[in-house]
Amino acid sequence: MSTIGDRMLLGFLVLIVIATVTGPLLVADAAATVGAGYSAASPGLPLGTDGLGRDVWTRLLAGGSGLLLVALVSTVAAVVIGVAFGLVLTTRRPAAKALGIVLNLLLVIPSMLTMMVLVFGLGSGVSTMVLIMAVASVPFVARFTRSIAIPVIASEYVLAARAGGDSWPVIFVREVLPNLGPPILADAGARFIGSLYLVAAAGFLGFSPLGSDNDWATMVQSGLEGLTLNPWASLAPALAIAGITIPANLLVDRAMRRTLR
Repeated sequence: MSTIGDRMLLGFLVLIVIATVTGPLLVADAAATVGAGYSAASPGLPLGTDGLGRDVWTRLLAGGSGLLLVALVSTVAAVVIGVAFGLVLTTRRPAAKALGIVLNLLLVIPSMLTMMVLVFGLGSGVSTMVLIMAVASVPFVARFTRSIAIPVIASEYVLAARAGGDSWPVIFVREVLPNLGPPILADAGARFIGSLYLVAAAGFLGFSPLGSDNDWATMVQSGLEGLTLNPWASLAPALAIAGITIPANLLVDRAMRRTLR
C-alpha cells in the first residue's frame, strides 16, 4: 500500500473515531422509545428502530465511545504491565523464571475462556472487561518486549553503562526503553484491535460488556432476532465496528512490517 493509501486510511479512521467519540454529545436520550419494535427505516428514523422501539441511528451515535474507551484503557494497562514484565524476563533472577512460567501458562489459555471465567466470577461491566483484556494481552506484550529488548541489552552502549556502575533499572529507563518505542507502539496498536475484538465478542455472546445494552456489540447481538424486519438494527453497529477495526488493522500491519524490517 502506498503512502497516499496509508494517509487515506488514517484519515478515514480518524474521522470514524472522532464521530464515535463525539456521538454521545449529539444524542439527547438513546433509550427513548420512538416507535414500534423493529420498524423499517422512514423519514426521521433513517435506520429504523430496534426491538424496543428505540431509534437505531441515535443508539449508533451513542454506542461506540464506551467500546473504544474500554479497549484503550485495557491496552494502556496491558502495555505498561507487559513491558515491565518483559524487561524483568531479560534478567536471570529466580523471580524472572517464576514470572516466565506464569506468563507461559496464561499464553496457552484461550482469551475467550479467560473472559467467560472472569465474567461468570466477577460479573459483567467495564472493570471486568478491562481486567479480562489486560490479562489476555499482558503475556504477549511481555514476550514481545523480551524478544526486542535482548539485542538492545547486548549492545555496546548498554554494556558500557553497566560497566560504569549504572543499575539495571536506570539502564532500562535511560538506555533500553527509548530504543524499544517504535516496535512497542506498533504492537500496542495490535493489542488495541485485539481488545476491541474481545469486548465486541463479549457483546455478541450476550455478556453485556459495559454493563448495559447501549453499545455496538450488544446492539449486534440483540438485533439479530429482528433481522428480517429491520436488518439495520444489527447491521449498522456491525458495520461501525468494522469501520474502525479494518482500517486500524491494515495500518497496524503496515506499521509492524516497517518497524520489524
